[in-house]
Amino acid sequence: MKVAIVAPYFHPLVGGAEVYTINIARQLKAMGWEVVIVTTGEHSLHAPETLEGMRVYRLKVLMKVSNTPIGIGWRRDLRRIFSIEKPDVINAHTPVPYVADMAERASGKIPFVLTYHNDLAKDTPLAKLLVWGAHHLLISHTLRRSKRIIATSTYYIQESRYLMRHRSKICVVAPGVDLSRFNPNVTVDPNLTARFHGQRVILFVGSLNKSHQHKGLNVLIRAFQRINLESPDTRLVVVGQGSGMDMYKTMADAAHIANSVDFTGYVEDSELAQYYRLAALFAMPSTNRSEGFGMTYIEANAGGIPVVGSNVGGVPHVIRHNETGILVQPNCVDQLYQALRTLLDNPELARKLGQAGSRRVCEEFTWALSAERTSNILKEGI
Repeated sequence: MKVAIVAPYFHPLVGGAEVYTINIARQLKAMGWEVVIVTTGEHSLHAPETLEGMRVYRLKVLMKVSNTPIGIGWRRDLRRIFSIEKPDVINAHTPVPYVADMAERASGKIPFVLTYHNDLAKDTPLAKLLVWGAHHLLISHTLRRSKRIIATSTYYIQESRYLMRHRSKICVVAPGVDLSRFNPNVTVDPNLTARFHGQRVILFVGSLNKSHQHKGLNVLIRAFQRINLESPDTRLVVVGQGSGMDMYKTMADAAHIANSVDFTGYVEDSELAQYYRLAALFAMPSTNRSEGFGMTYIEANAGGIPVVGSNVGGVPHVIRHNETGILVQPNCVDQLYQALRTLLDNPELARKLGQAGSRRVCEEFTWALSAERTSNILKEGI
């Protein structure tokens, strides 16, 4: 059987949806599926490239609106690719709109399954208007026409007003973790250990693009300012890159904590696992429903450290409050400060939550389990 996976962004770009897509693709291929990827790029290719035995087509991007790539003639191009490849089923990924919607329009009689990572959620009036337009002109039709819809958590289905009306055809496939990379037995490079010797690390991992401000790094910087004033031996380590890097550095400088905040930029998975292991705790205080799951929480838990997140979007499905981590209200600096303080001041509690999180990841969040569920859903769609 052959599946065409359509995603707005793909490897080598890194983000939650990108990690999800490539790992599902790898696992499906290992299970015997023939996998074709259709994504976007700066330059269109006359012929597909090959990545790990999978053909990858890239549609040329004309422009971007917020984080949404847009091109001319994509519906025609997608119809041509589907005609050449003749997939048994198409699996497109959203919430970044347009390419998934064009894939549905080009699908013809090929069964179409949509993986819906999260709602589009914006804060400014103009952005909210654009989201309204995207849903009414594109996404709502795609949801209606999809034979199956994959969501990342039951909790998110209940929270999303867009998914509620399609419950009868929704299945849940949570993201996974590569336990060979992220686990409590990771060896930390001595140079990295020496770099943070004598300091308690609060770790943030996520995109620093301005379009991803919902990750809540600005809230974390404000809470850490209070933590660092009381405990100078603490350090905030920010792993990630993006267009907002300078903005966040300016925030840290304005809060007079620039000397206690490390911006590492992009790091490979092998090194990222080491950052998780040396951290006292992980925090990503997301601010709205754009956080459909939050894969970095389970990566951190897999390494045996406790996590702090917001009671919003799909995060409450990932973090079991006072069992694997602590949930706080979004945009609440005081609650976030108290959660960080609690874990820093109670290392035994932090160890207990981290161990419980590690056990849960092994039981519920592996890529093999995610791919098996996806494979069954795709077969049902056919």
